[in-house]
Amino acid sequence: MQYGGKRIKIMSTSRLRVAVRFAVLFTLVFALSLTQGWATPITNQGSSTIARTNLDIASGEVFIYNGGLFPSGETVDTFNWFGSLFTGANRSFTPLLFSVTGGVFTVAGIGNPQTIENGTSAGVNSVGFGLIAGTDVTGGNWTFGFVEGVASSSGSLSGASAGIIEHNNTVDGGTGVGGVGPPLTTNDWVFTPGGTNITTVAVNTTFGASGSNATFTLNNPGSGGTFVDRTYSANADQTLSGVAEPGTFSLITGAGLVLAGLFRYRYSRGRG
Repeated sequence: MQYGGKRIKIMSTSRLRVAVRFAVLFTLVFALSLTQGWATPITNQGSSTIARTNLDIASGEVFIYNGGLFPSGETVDTFNWFGSLFTGANRSFTPLLFSVTGGVFTVAGIGNPQTIENGTSAGVNSVGFGLIAGTDVTGGNWTFGFVEGVASSSGSLSGASAGIIEHNNTVDGGTGVGGVGPPLTTNDWVFTPGGTNITTVAVNTTFGASGSNATFTLNNPGSGGTFVDRTYSANADQTLSGVAEPGTFSLITGAGLVLAGLFRYRYSRGRG
């Protein structure tokens, strides 16, 4: 087009629309693709996987972390422990998840059973939680633990064995692996005393203090001796699929809108 002796190129309406749509589409695709890279690992819960003094002699008992809780809406995906050398028959355990209400722990998820051959698990070990029953996505007030034995998806227990995960017979000082929070985490673990004769850890099975009407009774620290709370060398990892922080997402989206606005501005100037 000629204007005042000069040739001026004007973007057609159709080309403008294509350019604006491309800018907006690019912005949205870019922002959404970044959210996949922003999946945020959340600090795990439990106690550090370090050498401790003891292994359980009793078999088929349940041990529960009582020093902190998972944030809600996370997927528990890894169970970590510090194992000790042993001799004789293979030993086994099954990771568990619990919801907690009023000091009563209710089985909410059963993980994949682990069978350990003698001489193979000394030191730090990690396995996928591997859900076989219930859910591994945390609700409000959830924690984890394990049972010494092979639990089926129905919760029935077989292959009960003595312990493989090291522990101390008192609660270690300092914080749990969840740190100072808030809330503050500790290294407190509760457990079913030897001889409890646990036959099932089915979803909805309950564990609590004496008088709580739970299916199985936990240790009573007031009784002293071996009934005091302990610290086990185990923790569990969980992840939450994150999204971009609102400010970051707004910046990306805003940039795309500015780009679209520039196209329109150039178009309007060309028409003026």
